[in-house]
Amino acid sequence: MALLVALVTSALGLPSVALAVPHSVSEVPASQPYAGSRTFNETGFTVANYFYKTWKATPNALFVYGLPISQPFIEESISSPGEFYRVQYFERAILEEHPDNFGTPYYILGRLLGSKLASSRGNETAFKAVANPGDGTFDSASGHTLRNSPAPFRTFYTKNGGLSVFGRPLSEQFQEVNKANGKTYWVQYFERQRMEWHPEEKNPNYQILLGLLGNEYRDTNHAGNQAFVAGASLPNTLSGAGNGSGSVSSGSGSTSSASTGFAYGFNALLYEQQISTPVPGMRMKTLQLAKEAGMPWIRIQVRWMDLHDRSGAIYWGELDNIVSDANSQGIKLLVSVVKAPSWASNNSNGMPLRANFNDFNFFMGSMAGRYKGRVQAYEIWNEQNLAHENAGRVANASFYMDMLVGASNAIRANDPSALIVSGAPSSTETNVSSIAISDITFLDQMFSDPRFNSAVDIVGTHPGGASNPPDTMWPSNPGPGPNYVTSGEFYFRRIETVRDLMVRKGLSNKPMWVTEFGWATRNNTPGYGFGNSISFQMQSDYIVRAFQLAKTNYSPWLTGMFLWQLNYAVSWKAAGNELHEQASYGVINGDYSPRPAYLALKAMPK
Repeated sequence: MALLVALVTSALGLPSVALAVPHSVSEVPASQPYAGSRTFNETGFTVANYFYKTWKATPNALFVYGLPISQPFIEESISSPGEFYRVQYFERAILEEHPDNFGTPYYILGRLLGSKLASSRGNETAFKAVANPGDGTFDSASGHTLRNSPAPFRTFYTKNGGLSVFGRPLSEQFQEVNKANGKTYWVQYFERQRMEWHPEEKNPNYQILLGLLGNEYRDTNHAGNQAFVAGASLPNTLSGAGNGSGSVSSGSGSTSSASTGFAYGFNALLYEQQISTPVPGMRMKTLQLAKEAGMPWIRIQVRWMDLHDRSGAIYWGELDNIVSDANSQGIKLLVSVVKAPSWASNNSNGMPLRANFNDFNFFMGSMAGRYKGRVQAYEIWNEQNLAHENAGRVANASFYMDMLVGASNAIRANDPSALIVSGAPSSTETNVSSIAISDITFLDQMFSDPRFNSAVDIVGTHPGGASNPPDTMWPSNPGPGPNYVTSGEFYFRRIETVRDLMVRKGLSNKPMWVTEFGWATRNNTPGYGFGNSISFQMQSDYIVRAFQLAKTNYSPWLTGMFLWQLNYAVSWKAAGNELHEQASYGVINGDYSPRPAYLALKAMPK
């Protein structure tokens, strides 16, 4: 085998030194250089280095791979979670650089998209391995056969790159409905592709079509990823800049995160009339503060109960002004919808009764249609693992999933571009249904529902913090104490536990947003005494370090963070208690003057 590899390497003119498999973004080395490149005017993307060499060397590459639809960027493997590779997306395929294979013909490999599609279909007859029937080219490793009957797939396979392009067959030929046109065709699945026979096509070159798997995977997993925008600057965590792969400007000061694809955001109070103590002028000042800090996302909570009448009428009121003002300032909105009306929740104002799910769907669909293109994301409920969100008793995860799926469908029917974020459970290890259910237990049940993956674009999380610095964790590196130390629920790094669960549940390619995190300071609210040991400067340091962790340790799967919060101190000052715990989490004072954390966020590179 060593001699064979050496001979092939020599014949191709490849170096013979390979590197280790990368297990983090920072370990992904620079692309190996190769002379030549091509920019495709149809999409605006350039194919270069060994991606270009592979494209050139593939017979009928435009037909087999299609046009490029992304810049190269770094992404976690779908077949080997925990490994990271530089990839480039094409309409029909995704190519990966494997530095561990450099010096061999396997430096560039096609991602196993066909295997991903077939992974849940092993019990179907066509996907079950068979004995050699003796009537075609039998693949003993997969237990499937290449034939030219009824569809001439074997000839197409051998003429267009064979094993290196398509991989092994994963099924026999069988008939399947094409979702795009509703017609039935003969198909066969391979590790890297799906072939479909169209005998009605008069031009024989188009009688066998390949699936647009690159497009499909992009649409399912990469909403908002700037790598799919021709010419966009990418953050180091996507491009690999800093590892010798080419310079990418990350900016500094108040550089907008819109150019990086990472959602830098605040939680903020934008209602200034429909609150207990009205604060005229607060909304526009808050939007301007967020913009000046280079934090172009704001998460707001919208109370369903305030807007939707039993008659079915919806009174949008001040929310119209919030959406209009945010758009005028270039601020993107994540809307977290909470608190069902009394008539839909048996007077509890928790989650709706099952009998009222359709009312919730109507409300969410109406909101998505009204604010289409102006509200960028919706988070379906908030901390649903806490009893007080559901009339004093935690609803089980299947109940929440039924609500989530209906709301997701309603939003997408009215605004397909809007992102759907799953409601973020609160970080806790309590398992008493009248109080709370562990966030990990609740998420495990949500992730186990086969509908979850298609219902949401992003997983929402709320890690702990208490008085623990963001890089500490129980039990390996506990916080300073004396309280809120001996459980992972009290730490920002709780998101690592959530991520591990996502990988185990087959959701490794689903991004995560932290939709609430932060550190309280001095306050007078019972139960929040841990904030009394945190100075404004400590709060500032912890917040910036948390964002730094996201960039260095949690990329590319953590793609957004919303600090709790920007401006609640203004409202609480108006109410006469600027030491309320909500005010203590803020990064500005009640008179809008900045605390150290606001100034640090404004200066933080993004």
